[in-house]
Amino acid sequence: MELFDFVIPLSLDSLQEATSTKQYVVTNISIGREVPKKIQEAHVLFRQDGPKFIIREQCFDAFYSVLVNFASVDQEFKHRSWDILVKAMAKMTAELALVLDERDMSSSEKLRWLNILKMNTYLACNLTEAFENDYNKPTTDTLLLGKGRKKTAKNSETGTDWEEERTRMLVQLFSVLQYPLQRLWDPPVIEEDFVNLIANCCYKIIESPSMNLARTKPTRDSIFQIIGTLINKFNHGLACALKLMQLLQHFEHMVTPAAQGVILLVESFGIKSVVAELVREICKVDVRDLVKDTSGLRNFTQFLVEVADKCPQVVMPSLSLLINFLDEEANTMRSCVLSILGSVVLKALSIVDLDDKNKGLRDQCLDHLEDHIHDVNAFVRTKVLQIWNELITEKSVPLRRQHHVLKLVLGRLQDKSSTVRKNAVQLLTAFVKGNPFAAKLPLADLESQYEQELKQLQEMVPGVTFDSSGEMTSPVEKTVTSRELWSAILPEVVAVILEIVNEDRTDEDDDDEDCLEEGISLNEAVSEVAMALKSNKIHRAVKLLEGALETFHGCEIFGYDPNENYKAMYEKVTDDELNEYQTRHLVVLRRIFTAAEEMERKKKESENGEETVDVDEENKEEVEETEKEKEKKAEITKQKLLVLYLKDSVGFAKLIHKGLPVVCQLLGSKLVSDVLEAVSFFVTAFEFGLLNAMTGVRRMLALVWSKEPSIKSAVVEAYQRLYINIEAANERAQALQIVKNLSSLITGATLGERTSMEEIISQFVNSGDITKECVTLLWERFTKTLPDTTDDDAQSALVLLAMCANSEVSIITSNINVLLNSGLGERGERDFLLVKETCTALLKLAVTKPKTDSRTATCRLESDHEIFERLSKILVSGLTILLDRQYSPMAVEAVSTIYSLAEHPDIICGKIIQEMSRVMLELSSEETESESVTTSQTNTFQVPVGVLSRFFVVVGHVALQQLIHLDTFVFSELKRRNFLRDEMETERKNKRKRKNRRRSQATSATEASKGGSQDGDIDEEMGLTGAVADDMEAEYVRSICETEIITGDNLLVALRPMIWAVCCNPSKYSDPELRTTATLALAKFMMASSDACEENLQLLFTILEKSEEPVIRANTIIAAGDLSFRFPSELEPWTPHLYARLRDDSPKVRQNTLTILTHLILNDMIKVKGQISDIALCINDEDPRISGLASLFFNELARKGNALYNVLPDIISRLSDAELGIKEQHFRTIIGYIFSLIQKDKQQENLVEKLCHRFQATINTRQWRDIAYCLSLLQFSEKSVRKLGENFTCYADKLHESEVYEFFLSILANAQKQAKPEAKSLIEELEGRIQQSHEKGVEDENVVHKASNARSKFKKPRITAATAKSRRRRYKSSSSEEEEEEDVRDQLHPVHREFKATERNLRRSSRRSQ
Repeated sequence: MELFDFVIPLSLDSLQEATSTKQYVVTNISIGREVPKKIQEAHVLFRQDGPKFIIREQCFDAFYSVLVNFASVDQEFKHRSWDILVKAMAKMTAELALVLDERDMSSSEKLRWLNILKMNTYLACNLTEAFENDYNKPTTDTLLLGKGRKKTAKNSETGTDWEEERTRMLVQLFSVLQYPLQRLWDPPVIEEDFVNLIANCCYKIIESPSMNLARTKPTRDSIFQIIGTLINKFNHGLACALKLMQLLQHFEHMVTPAAQGVILLVESFGIKSVVAELVREICKVDVRDLVKDTSGLRNFTQFLVEVADKCPQVVMPSLSLLINFLDEEANTMRSCVLSILGSVVLKALSIVDLDDKNKGLRDQCLDHLEDHIHDVNAFVRTKVLQIWNELITEKSVPLRRQHHVLKLVLGRLQDKSSTVRKNAVQLLTAFVKGNPFAAKLPLADLESQYEQELKQLQEMVPGVTFDSSGEMTSPVEKTVTSRELWSAILPEVVAVILEIVNEDRTDEDDDDEDCLEEGISLNEAVSEVAMALKSNKIHRAVKLLEGALETFHGCEIFGYDPNENYKAMYEKVTDDELNEYQTRHLVVLRRIFTAAEEMERKKKESENGEETVDVDEENKEEVEETEKEKEKKAEITKQKLLVLYLKDSVGFAKLIHKGLPVVCQLLGSKLVSDVLEAVSFFVTAFEFGLLNAMTGVRRMLALVWSKEPSIKSAVVEAYQRLYINIEAANERAQALQIVKNLSSLITGATLGERTSMEEIISQFVNSGDITKECVTLLWERFTKTLPDTTDDDAQSALVLLAMCANSEVSIITSNINVLLNSGLGERGERDFLLVKETCTALLKLAVTKPKTDSRTATCRLESDHEIFERLSKILVSGLTILLDRQYSPMAVEAVSTIYSLAEHPDIICGKIIQEMSRVMLELSSEETESESVTTSQTNTFQVPVGVLSRFFVVVGHVALQQLIHLDTFVFSELKRRNFLRDEMETERKNKRKRKNRRRSQATSATEASKGGSQDGDIDEEMGLTGAVADDMEAEYVRSICETEIITGDNLLVALRPMIWAVCCNPSKYSDPELRTTATLALAKFMMASSDACEENLQLLFTILEKSEEPVIRANTIIAAGDLSFRFPSELEPWTPHLYARLRDDSPKVRQNTLTILTHLILNDMIKVKGQISDIALCINDEDPRISGLASLFFNELARKGNALYNVLPDIISRLSDAELGIKEQHFRTIIGYIFSLIQKDKQQENLVEKLCHRFQATINTRQWRDIAYCLSLLQFSEKSVRKLGENFTCYADKLHESEVYEFFLSILANAQKQAKPEAKSLIEELEGRIQQSHEKGVEDENVVHKASNARSKFKKPRITAATAKSRRRRYKSSSSEEEEEEDVRDQLHPVHREFKATERNLRRSSRRSQ
């Protein structure tokens, strides 16, 4: 067979044309129906010749024809061709192994096998690509519907699995490459086209989307094993990097396969250059092009991050290139580089024994990570915080750097981005969990221990201190350096040199004692000079040096550079100037002295490190002293380390405590993520002993009422983790610890916190977390049967029992006698707080909402029950026990208990009041120093102020409870009886109907009708059934409340004048407590009757405004709010007086007022008017509670339809009023928050028009700026911009004001960013009009200003007189001046001219009014 040269073509068609005579050319291309026959013939030849069959022309052309006609060839013959080539590749690999082992191979044989190799490989690679293209071709369903069924690798016609077949071919290609194929080429260098042929086949396969699947991992590994072989053997590295970059740029699925492949190249083949080349190529790309190609940029970054995560050592050499991206605008690239830096530090630079080079690299990486905690992009800041979180968790950050990082993180807790705040809190939590100082971080304990250990160290080392950088300095440790020693002897050395060193000296002047011995060596001579200097024999040292300079002239140690200026060495110690010879002596002496000192220091260090073995008896004492000194130094070192450790612990704890208030604020955030992370942080902080964390733990209680299920669940789980999930030896020990934990939480809790705890405890009881064992221990603590139980513990136990009773009332019902004996017994008589808590527990027995459809009445206790007897006794006997300040709250609870549980509470309370009156009359007969109270009958009696105050508390609350009793219990009982009566009537009617039905069957129709008409129901005819009867009962109860409680002939009416007398005479009854209780009693009396309310509103609001005591005003405003709910019509005229208390001096009064107004407005009890601007002012209140409450009010108001939108113009008008005098910055803060709540596009569009029209009603530049600022807060859509343009004339004459002009420019700039192309032209046009009007307005203002200045120079003095004649003259002169101004104003902008004319008319009208 004639030899030929097979050239690997760039395309299939290139094989049909030859460029040389020896080049192989395909001459016989078969059509589709001829291919099967040709393939069959080739198969026969393959069996005969093996892999050599391919060099036969008909064989290669047959397979070539399959490639050309691949789409039309039958599937069976495609796979038959494939099988033949796979087998051919396998046999060729086996035979090549033998051929390449032969050393003497002829050139013809080489060419023959080279052609076999090329042709088989070419066909195998191209057929693989053809099958791959066919496999990845989209199905019909995908083309038509956009999606299709899951693609299977198995062919339904032939039963072959392409993914398995593909792997078979890749294995053969890999096997071929294992042999020294370059021996077939001459010279023995494999051609690049052959390498690219195999590589391109691999790259084609990896382009398949299925390469991202887990099942194709063997294929991916085979591909990158082939590529690794090509790189190692045939220098394919650069081409591989370029190809991978192209693949990453165009295929999103390539990230994971490429990253895993590169990692395989590194780990299996040791190839690291690919990553470096990839980074180098990415760095060459213009950043602007990278930003435009978002998909490619994302793929690059994900690839680099994944590689750095698995093989950080590979990326480390390229860090210098990657760091440059940190200064670029592409935030995705910055995040990528920072992630790489984090991976490098975490996995490559976090080992203990780092050399100096790697330490420097680690510090550089951490510096960059620190810098980008404050990155301009929120996503980058988030990513950096996540990286730091991982580093802190894995303890990869040096201790000395953690304090600085923690300071930076604290600043991110208030970041404007929620994701940044979330990750900042997570990082802060990680700091607390992984703190390297102590398992617990109680600041007070750490500070105390630090001061104690520092004091002990100062006793051991007097004078030890810390410098500004925190480093410890000790005078004991301070050593004198050789430079300092030289400076000490320098003056004497200079003086001796000036005295004896002279170039003209003769040897006769020398002293034999100070001369060098004959035959002395250089080292000995230098040692002699050094010993003389050290022993302060300066004269001898200089003489010895002179001899040494003569003897050893030219030695290096005696070197001297005459060109260098040494004057600075001695100019401070002498005014004389040394000549060159003397200067040389000085330089050499200093060199010898410092060298000797340094050698001695090193010698001592080496001696200290060596252990002495043989010790003479004479040196035993010295050795013992040395060992004692060593032990003492070791103790000092140990103590220093302890002090430094404690100092760092204190500093760390202080930083954590500094962040606690900020995290506390996040508990009130609107975002769920902020709240959840804050909850998680406080749980961790509490577990690590941060005492201030208790503040956050208590604030978490209110979150149990959150509407978000996730927040509520997180709070319950947090308290469960902190207080319930306790590990103990047995069940009782666990229950005891739970009880102690919950008792500690109860101690010091406010009323709001107790209410929230009540809800949480109820959930714990329902879930079984609080077991029966816990309840038993609580009763034991309450009764003090448990040893070492204090009074506070007993009260806390009672409170917890009452909370548990919300879910399980039997806890109280089964232990009423225990409550009577322990709570209302002797202990109760001495402790009113215990009685109050006992009443609270007893109230759990009461039915809060009686059923009106029940057949049985609500169960109440008899009036002579022991509970009420004991309560009556405690109330009466405790009236005079003034030392216990808990009587008033106890009395309120006791009266409530009586009215909730007793059958006839009014009788019981009447007796109690009568007994109290008797006690007071007895006291009045005694001579006591007290204030007098005058009744309406002018009878005067004297009682202690405290007693009368308590009496007013009881009387007032009895009146209120009597009202509630009638309005709820009595009314419900009447409705229940009506229900029973209606039920009985219905049953009677049904019986009658059945009877009539039987009668109609036995009598005539006429008789039946007569019988029916005679049995008519009178009540039914009058309409006195059902709802009508209920209304009558309600009216009856209301009339009783109006006429019977505080009017008519009863006990409360008799006491009413006493309360009125105290309230009406504040100067006479000046005691604040008395007036407070009297005012509350007055308000409670007013609640009972609308007539009494209307009669005394003037008195109540006078007290509200005139009382000097904040507590009275704070209580009165609450009472006024309750009256507004009960009698809204009577209170409506007094609404302005309620708003006026928002400007009260007392924060408590303002807070109560705001709370009351919030409830009234949100419950539609009062109308929202312009006075709401007073609430808006509270957003800037100094008290954070008031400002937070005001913000919450507007937040809730914004949810009520258009309520906030409707009052917004009035708020703006009021706040921008000059008379109000609000600061401009405060105005912007308030309006900025309120406008952030306006979210509807329609509302914002309408606001644009309203605000533009409001420009016309403004009278000063401050109002212009305010309205322009309001406009800048809105989001401008195309409609909004159009309305802004339509109302241009409203604000055109205001644009000369620079700040107004800037606001409008910012409005258009923001609108431009989000505008559609068709709206941009509108924005540009409006911007041009605004700019033109601004320039014209500024020019006009300048003209007017110049004209007014010119007139002021020539203006005649005005004649002032009191007569009308002079006034007329002044008016005429001013009119003439205005006429002169008109010539100037004619040149102004039309709109501006119109505005000026309006101002002029206003001035004229004001003069006429004078």
